[in-house]
Amino acid sequence: MTDAARDRRGLGAAFWRFWSVEVATETAIGLAVIALQTMVVLDLGGGATEVGWLSSARFLPYVVLGLLVGAIVEGLRRRTVMLVSDVLRALVLGGLAIAWLSGGGSLWVLLLAAVLLGAASLVNDAASQAFVPRLVDRERLLPAHQRLDAGSNAAQSAGPAISGVVIAWLGAPVSLLLAAGAHLVSAVVLATLPPDARATRRERGLGRSILDGLHFVHRHPRLGPQARWTHVWFLCNGAAMTLLVPLVLVDLDAGPGGLGLALGVLGAATLAGTALAGLVAGRLGFARTIILERSLLPFAWAVVAAAALLALPEGGGLALVLTGLAAAGVAMGLSNPSEMALRQRATPDRMQARMNATMRTVNRAMVVVAAPLAGVLGDAIGVGPALAIVCGGFAIAAIGLAASPIARGRTAR
Repeated sequence: MTDAARDRRGLGAAFWRFWSVEVATETAIGLAVIALQTMVVLDLGGGATEVGWLSSARFLPYVVLGLLVGAIVEGLRRRTVMLVSDVLRALVLGGLAIAWLSGGGSLWVLLLAAVLLGAASLVNDAASQAFVPRLVDRERLLPAHQRLDAGSNAAQSAGPAISGVVIAWLGAPVSLLLAAGAHLVSAVVLATLPPDARATRRERGLGRSILDGLHFVHRHPRLGPQARWTHVWFLCNGAAMTLLVPLVLVDLDAGPGGLGLALGVLGAATLAGTALAGLVAGRLGFARTIILERSLLPFAWAVVAAAALLALPEGGGLALVLTGLAAAGVAMGLSNPSEMALRQRATPDRMQARMNATMRTVNRAMVVVAAPLAGVLGDAIGVGPALAIVCGGFAIAAIGLAASPIARGRTAR
């Protein structure tokens, strides 16, 4: 029996049903995000600033409610939380599509929908990440996350590509309806999983529980350095992904199909990187694999920035964007399973939801700050110069992590 076959059997049937849930959810997100961005730029005539506000609205609930939700979810059945969040997201997406088709669309309607979707995704994320260690042994967390990331990245590649075609032919509201359907599929499959055990009663108050999560992450000898420099990475990535939308839709005039292609290439490349993640982590260790990804990203995004800075023949700019995103995707695919395995191996089950909520809250706060600022900066000085500044930020994040204690600890190899 091959190693892959042994891993597949060892992960269990429940894990693979959960894997299909994550694929359906990520497909829905891919279908929805590009539709929302296209509505802002092409339907409402917005620019980088408006795209930034949309991204900020989507992640605002993580900042306002993230720590609270993590502490609350820890005391609930995680499968039930995920199921309810899928149904809520389907209702929001379906309602937005109907409102748009009936002529009730505006920027404020989009921003409200983005906030509601972000709140439901926040609850889902807190439960789903904490659910994995209940499905597989800690020794199998790396292969489990490698397979989850492979499915997620395939969905992130297919979702935008499908959405771009659907929007070009039938309009953005139809893409939103497809996304709603994918969330309902996820809910149906979740209902077939056995209920997980409710956590033991919290011994301390909710506020104390939240503080314990913050202290655990940021004072931990391995999680602390990873968390701090990951926050910087999210600041830069939030800015870069905001600027990518007007670069492709406006500066390169590639339309929704071009944006779908760009995000599809990013997802496919991330999938390719994920396929190599186990091999690379086995040779370098978790920490050095993460540092490798951080070191490659400044160069990958510099290639994307060149598409806006250089005078290129028709089609040359989009080709550069696709090349840079492919390199970035491979790097991110290599890193993410190691990041998740490092975090979850270092965290006891009673702290899993709070650890994930703490990381995600601050990470998404970086996006909430970076997205509108990047949009304003892009409209003020141009997308190309703004992306060049972001590349410098990626470089700082890489240098900081490489110089931190995590690079010299046991997880470095």
